[in-house]
Amino acid sequence: MSSWGLALRVARREAWRNKKRSALVVAMLALPVAGASAADTLWRSSQITAEQKAVWQMGSYDALVTDVGIATYQSPDGNNSAPVEDASGNTPPPLRTGPASVAGLAALLPAGSQVGQRESLYGGQVQIVNDQGRAWGQLNDADLADPKLAGTVDRVAGAAPASADEIALSSSLSGKLHKGVGDTLPIRPSEDNAGTMPQPKTMRVTGIYDSKQNPYDDIVFAQPGVLAAQQSSGQTAFPITVPGGVGWDLTKRLNAQGFLVESKLLLADPPPRSQVPYYTAYGNGGLGTSSRASTLAVAAIALSIVLLEVVLLAGPAFAVSARRRRRDFGLLGAAGADSRRLRRIVLADGVVLGAAGGVIGAVAGIAGAAAVLPWFGHYSQQALGGFRLKPLELLAAAAVGVLTGLAAAVAPAIATSRQDVMVALTGRRGQSATPWKLPLIGLGGVIVGTGLILFGAWHGGNAVVVVSGVFLAELGLVACTPVLVAWSGKLARGLPLTGRLALRDGARNRGRTAPAVAAIMAAVAGATTVAMVINSDDAQQRRYYTSQLRTGQAVASFDYGASRVSTDSANRLLTQVSAVLPTKQGAVLQGVGFGDGQTQPATPSVVRTPQNMCPANLNGAAMAKDPRCDAHGGAEQFETGATRVVAGGPELLRVLLGRTDPAAEATLAAGGAVVFDKYNLAAGGPKPTVEIGVEASCDEQQQGCTGPTTNTTLPAAFVNSPRWDVEAVVSPGTLSRFGVNYTPMDLLFDTTRMPTSQEEQHADNLVGAAGIQQRFYVERGYQSQTWVGLLALAAVAGAVMLGAAAVATGLAITDAQADLETLAAIGARPRVRRLLAGSQAAVTAGLGAVLGVAFGLLPAIGIIEAGAQQIAANPTNLLNAQQTQFAPPWLYLGAVVVALPVLAALGAAGFTRSRIEMRRRRG
Repeated sequence: MSSWGLALRVARREAWRNKKRSALVVAMLALPVAGASAADTLWRSSQITAEQKAVWQMGSYDALVTDVGIATYQSPDGNNSAPVEDASGNTPPPLRTGPASVAGLAALLPAGSQVGQRESLYGGQVQIVNDQGRAWGQLNDADLADPKLAGTVDRVAGAAPASADEIALSSSLSGKLHKGVGDTLPIRPSEDNAGTMPQPKTMRVTGIYDSKQNPYDDIVFAQPGVLAAQQSSGQTAFPITVPGGVGWDLTKRLNAQGFLVESKLLLADPPPRSQVPYYTAYGNGGLGTSSRASTLAVAAIALSIVLLEVVLLAGPAFAVSARRRRRDFGLLGAAGADSRRLRRIVLADGVVLGAAGGVIGAVAGIAGAAAVLPWFGHYSQQALGGFRLKPLELLAAAAVGVLTGLAAAVAPAIATSRQDVMVALTGRRGQSATPWKLPLIGLGGVIVGTGLILFGAWHGGNAVVVVSGVFLAELGLVACTPVLVAWSGKLARGLPLTGRLALRDGARNRGRTAPAVAAIMAAVAGATTVAMVINSDDAQQRRYYTSQLRTGQAVASFDYGASRVSTDSANRLLTQVSAVLPTKQGAVLQGVGFGDGQTQPATPSVVRTPQNMCPANLNGAAMAKDPRCDAHGGAEQFETGATRVVAGGPELLRVLLGRTDPAAEATLAAGGAVVFDKYNLAAGGPKPTVEIGVEASCDEQQQGCTGPTTNTTLPAAFVNSPRWDVEAVVSPGTLSRFGVNYTPMDLLFDTTRMPTSQEEQHADNLVGAAGIQQRFYVERGYQSQTWVGLLALAAVAGAVMLGAAAVATGLAITDAQADLETLAAIGARPRVRRLLAGSQAAVTAGLGAVLGVAFGLLPAIGIIEAGAQQIAANPTNLLNAQQTQFAPPWLYLGAVVVALPVLAALGAAGFTRSRIEMRRRRG
């Protein structure tokens, strides 16, 4: 029998003889294989093929033809397109003045073709005025009654809408509204091109349907053209059937007539690239390979760190197994077995257990993926392509288990092959010397890795270099762990009995303790890095969060002026909403709308003097530092329309300022303007003025719609309360002589306290009842959600920490059976075993947590700085003016360093038997 055959046979029998230890190792080795197999199966199952997508889009039709209105080039799959350009780079004029019709498209197709009803590609949102408040749904106006479109939806209940007063709902929207077949709902259609918001229509629900492409979206299905606004070019499509399918020649002819084509035939049999004009004119138009390479590199390094965790956790089990069999290895050595044969016997343990872990892990991963696939689709809110298995990929995942087991057995195999035969036969432990070569190499890895982190962070923000440095430094720290564990034994003097025993036992048996500590360190370091990045990003957003509103203020926006709310209606709604809120004061903000699509209204703006204007050609950082430049940013909760010169009374000033300014109110009442930026003043001194330029209205159908501008100078009051959203406030009639017509844009409310969610909902119901589409908004300040991510990271780190501490403690208790028997023989109480187990778990978890937290902060700083460097590389980015925030997550760090080790100690003490079973010793 060959040496490998003998080794595998011995390993198989040893694994069967020690079933509990073997099961533990197999479980650890199977875990990453199960995760990889499950992830691969879920990923493959979630992928949607082009053929599936085509069926979900067009059912049994041959193609979906989109009306784009101008001659175009496209890729064969229709995912990329661009207009045809002449030699000068000019695009051709539109081919149609209106949307294409079914008859017009049919005339371009071969005889025997069929054209389905026109459907909206981007139907927009419709508003449901429900009893419980307002809700929104995405419009789908495809003809569900068309049997050729049966493959685009799943019918849950009822029937398809058959008339203009019928709709169907998706399952998600039906559940949220608590409405089903036979119920009625008031539906407000999409606003038309003139910006007018139609009145709600009472429509009956005839069925519940789910879109194949978007099964979890809130969708309202209606007959074509019933709820959709008039669509512009590129927003409507026709499903078509052509005898023999839609080939490339027909596609190019339709492209020339202003249609984009997605054809099933071209998906299955695309033409050569040389026959595709789009590739010739525009190239690939795809993502660069460098981005994909960076993603793959980062993913490979992350996978390597996960496998390193498993090797570190499984290694101690092989080490303890080899130590418990040292007498057997001594007998083999005495019988003539050389070091190579001894190494193979231990390595065979890794192969046998790794193979078992690979097979069990692959099967468990596939079964788990099959079980959670529906939940996965629901949780990720995406359509799934169907349960798929890739045997070669799953076989590769199983092979990872074998290689991981083999890697975990390498260090114990080398130690076994070097042991002295006489020492092994007598059962003595031998001398444990602290190695110096490996820690020195590890220290070099830490230094080089740290250098890569710093270099990648401060020189262009190269993510691959940073992550490579993290991996190299982590490997180096793992190599240094045995020495750190050995040195930790010197801290035992100040601890109680069980603590001293645990710390010294770990230092003496660092071959068992160091891998567990390193595994915990690696997991905690990775989780700490991510936690630091998340918390720092949150601190950055909190630090620079700006809003148009003060905390507690509320606003009702009139759809950017499109709802045509009259002044009387606005005042009436102001009174109604004020009655349901803890309102201190309210005001109507008036602005100039964006026009009706035909005429651009007269629009005022502040005209600055040359010395007050923002210098040209400044980058983002310079603009942010120059007070003359409008480089502010923030959350926009209300809209001033086409101008930032707004109109209102004294109450508007009080809401904007948060206080009363008699001088400003007097200027406003006298026909002047109130400005908030000193650079908007035309003249200072005791009688300041502001110059307002009014661009006259013009016909938007004419090319280059720009009316003549008339300037006027108004007395001004400067209030030192800079606002980036409003340039000036005037009385509603001040600029009427120049043709400026103000209309209500927003209702603003100052409150005495933060409104409750019920008060906010009540106000929103009033706003919806007034025919306003936008939701009522209350400014609650920056809302952080990082606690969810930090809690998940703590859970991951805790799971690894508890698992590693449990493995290390269990192996230590098994390995230290003789020491425990000695303690019992000299009169130690039964609880000493529990306390010792808890102390060993606390030492292992605590040391790993401290090292992990200390190391995890460095790569986090590097990653944060790398992101800052990438922002700095773009001089036009306004974020250049922000100072990078480094915010350690102190609560998370405290939980990892203190709470989790204590939990590990309590768990180990609770699951350890206090009674010590005395056994007869050999020798």
